[in-house]
Amino acid sequence: MTDFGPDRAQRPLIFHRGSCCLCKRTDDLHELSEFGKAVCSNCLPRFVLRKVRSTVNSYNMIGKGETVGVALSGGKDSVALLDLMLQLRGRRHIRVVALHVDMGLGEYSTRQRAACQRIAAAHGVRLEVEQVAAHGIRVRPLGDWPMCAVCGGVRRALLPRLGRRIGVDVVCTGHTMDDELQAILKNLLSGKPEASSPVLPGTPSMPRKAKPLYFVPERVTALYVELKGLEFFSDPCPEFTEEAHRLKRVWDLLEELAPMGKVQVLHGMRRALTGKPGYKPEHPCPECGEPTTMRVCPICRLKQ
Repeated sequence: MTDFGPDRAQRPLIFHRGSCCLCKRTDDLHELSEFGKAVCSNCLPRFVLRKVRSTVNSYNMIGKGETVGVALSGGKDSVALLDLMLQLRGRRHIRVVALHVDMGLGEYSTRQRAACQRIAAAHGVRLEVEQVAAHGIRVRPLGDWPMCAVCGGVRRALLPRLGRRIGVDVVCTGHTMDDELQAILKNLLSGKPEASSPVLPGTPSMPRKAKPLYFVPERVTALYVELKGLEFFSDPCPEFTEEAHRLKRVWDLLEELAPMGKVQVLHGMRRALTGKPGYKPEHPCPECGEPTTMRVCPICRLKQ
């Protein structure tokens, strides 16, 4: 049985443990405290698919016959998302294409792009690539923005533009429950009580954005990829720092002390902030005219 956290015997009981919640098997179990359930290795991929399908349906993320662009970095979250979206393809008659942003980080980006090409080919989808260098910029720390924040801002700016160029209806990203909780805590500590939305509306010129993994923990997407034997890109980013992701540890500790705590906080924050937009309205960048939530879009700021 996969066990997470210290001495589970001393922790509050989750709602369903000791047997798989789907098939009632009593061995080879993974305790998913976030959901108050145990799931066996054989059933876990089906369990995750059900969760994602429910999220997609509940938030009307994808319409029938639409073209879905899946942001593919090669990491476990994005690989899981691509695999899951392909499993939803039949019922909805959707088309799936993988989208990759080449950040121009030397050999690392070269290896990452090659891995994404292999992953897309293995899943039978085409890979569309947007190169940061084609915009005449180089990713670097900018003012108070550390490298990770700049990378994220550039990727968020370029993915919708790539999606628009190739005609996708929705861009899906692999943001997990942990990513959303970290964003909530960062906003609270910055004096901005905001919770992001699982789906952001599009505009006449831009596809909408969706997060099908919004209610799936990061460790569960990792289990999904490992149990299905999917290739993923595991090289550590040369610019990665633990400091940029330190707030995730807060939620891991909460889950250890109060199973199902992550889910309850995420739902609770969304209810508490009802009426507040889960996104910032966009406006045209004064330099290039592309939509942005900032005074000047990240691409033009780097050019400056």
